[in-house]
Amino acid sequence: MRFYLFLKILFIGSLLYSCQNKSAAPSLAQTEDTLSYHKKMVDEHSNYFLKGDDQLDTTYFRASYPVFDEVKINDLVSSIDHLEGDTSMEEAAHRFISAYNEYVDDNNGKSTATWNRDLQVDVVANTPVYLALRTKQEEYTGGAHGDHVTLYSNFDRQSNRSITIDDIIRKEDKGRFTTIAEQCFRKQEGLNKDDSLNGKYFFEEGKFSLADNFTFEKNELLFYYNIYEIKSYAEGSTELRIPYTAIKDLMSEKGLHYINSIN
Repeated sequence: MRFYLFLKILFIGSLLYSCQNKSAAPSLAQTEDTLSYHKKMVDEHSNYFLKGDDQLDTTYFRASYPVFDEVKINDLVSSIDHLEGDTSMEEAAHRFISAYNEYVDDNNGKSTATWNRDLQVDVVANTPVYLALRTKQEEYTGGAHGDHVTLYSNFDRQSNRSITIDDIIRKEDKGRFTTIAEQCFRKQEGLNKDDSLNGKYFFEEGKFSLADNFTFEKNELLFYYNIYEIKSYAEGSTELRIPYTAIKDLMSEKGLHYINSIN
C-alpha cells in the first residue's frame, strides 16, 4: 500500500514539475537545431580627457556582438560585425581611438569635443532554416550632429548565404510586389495615389523604390530606410511594413519557408 502511495506522490510531483517548466520556454538561441552563440563586449577609451561643466569626458568605442560556436557562421557574419573592413572588433576599436588621439596630437593636445562609436549586433531570428541579425551603430566624430545606421542581415541556414529580395519574391511578380509596397508606403505617409514623391522624399526621379535593407517579422516584411536615404536627417529613418497577408501569393517557396520558421 505504501509502495502505491509513493508512486502516486511521484506521479503528481512529476506533473507539477512539468507544468512549472512549460512556463519557462527556452529562448531561440537555446532551442534544438538553432545556432548556439554568446555575446562579446569590446570597450576601449582614449587617454585624452575633456573637462566639462561638472565632469570629465573621453572618447570611447563600445561594441556588443554575437560569437557563434560554428566557425562557418562566424565567417559568414564577419562582414556584418566589421562595417569598415576591419579584421576584428579589437582592431576596429584601436583604429577609432588612434584616429582621435592623432587628431588631438595634431592640435597640440587640445580638443573641443570627444568622439564616440556604439556598435550593437543582435540576433533577431534564429531558426533551423533562417538567421537574421540587426546591426545598429551610432557615431559622433565632430560636427553639428552624429550619425546612426541600422542594417538587417538575413542568412539561409541550408546554403549559408545571404538572402536577397529576389530569393523570396517570384521574379514574375516583382512588379506587383513593388506596387503593393508603394501602396503601403503612401498609406503610411498619408499620401494619395497621385501625390508626388519629389520634394520631401529622395526617391530617384520621384519613383518609389524598395530599400535593400529588410528582414522578416512575425506578421510583416520590414523594409528599413536609414537617414538620408529617402528623407532628410531631421525626418529620420523610415520603417515600411508590408503584411504577409497582402503578398503571400507573390512569395517563393523559400520565402514562405522562412516565414513559417519564425511563426
